[in-house]
Amino acid sequence: MHQSTVIPDKQSVENVIVIGGDATIYGTVREAIVIFNGDLTVKKSAKIEGIILVIGGSIHQEPGAHVTDNVLSLAFDNATKNSLFIASITLLGIWLVRIACSLLLFILSPLTVYLLKHRIDPFVAYVYRSPIQLLTIGFIGSLLVIALSILLSITMIGIPFVIFLLLLVLLFFIVGLAAVSIRMGEWLPKSTERPATIKAATGAGLVIAGINLPLFG
Repeated sequence: MHQSTVIPDKQSVENVIVIGGDATIYGTVREAIVIFNGDLTVKKSAKIEGIILVIGGSIHQEPGAHVTDNVLSLAFDNATKNSLFIASITLLGIWLVRIACSLLLFILSPLTVYLLKHRIDPFVAYVYRSPIQLLTIGFIGSLLVIALSILLSITMIGIPFVIFLLLLVLLFFIVGLAAVSIRMGEWLPKSTERPATIKAATGAGLVIAGINLPLFG
């Protein structure tokens, strides 16, 4: 480790693992060569029977060298660093947006129940009676709204109608989410004794868990 490694001619080893140094192979490696932050030089007398993995370095192979398995090299040049940086920022942004949306959904459900009070009971009753029909209507309605929004957005006059439709869909989504959250919150033990806002918060937590946790969603 942390120094150059040389495998002489006519010497046979199982594996070569070098961290922070270079490796030069004259002999035989029966399994794998793994180099971190270093270069690999494969001489023409070398025989590599396993995989070659070089991370943060380069591979120099002389003509005549015998390599029988896969060769993988990942060099941290400027292009690679920029790509990794952009990918990391993108993943971080997606994660932050997902967390923000989850918190927003968690807050909106009990807040909607608190503001609407008993006016949300018909929506909850509909969730009780026909949950499959409710999902079907919501899905078909969403497709129709999207299609209509595309058609209306072609003209400047139709843009305000598109905004109105999107706000209307958002309103129904929030109310529907609150009703579904109450229904899911009632699945838990002793839920009948709890206020509707607590049921909505609990159900919203279950919905968010199902969306974000691989175990559930």
